Amino acid sequence: MFLAKFQQVTSDKFNSDKNNNKPFIGEVLAGTATGSIINGTIFVREGLESNVTYACTNYTETYEGEEYTQTRIIGKVPLAEFHALETQLGKGQLSVAVSANATADAMDDKHSL
Repeated sequence: MFLAKFQQVTSDKFNSDKNNNKPFIGEVLAGTATGSIINGTIFVREGLESNVTYACTNYTETYEGEEYTQTRIIGKVPLAEFHALETQLGKGQLSVAVSANATADAMDDKHSL
């Protein structure tokens, strides 16, 4: 588990999905993440908010024979609980094996909703 807050990318280095939504990238605040990108349409559909701290997990999904790291949001982290969780999870780290751009492009293509 890790804690992150998300912002929608504005860079042209990231593709928009078929609904013209660019992905959201999480800033890892505590714990270790292996990815922190979420499809823009999924982020909006789930009613998630930018700049809100969320507890998250990563999981691996296989698509057309290739594995992709996905980010699942568990729920909002109340400000009163943030410090205790930060202490328990440790310093925020993003440990990614491939570049964020390659992952975002592949996942945007896959999740064109």
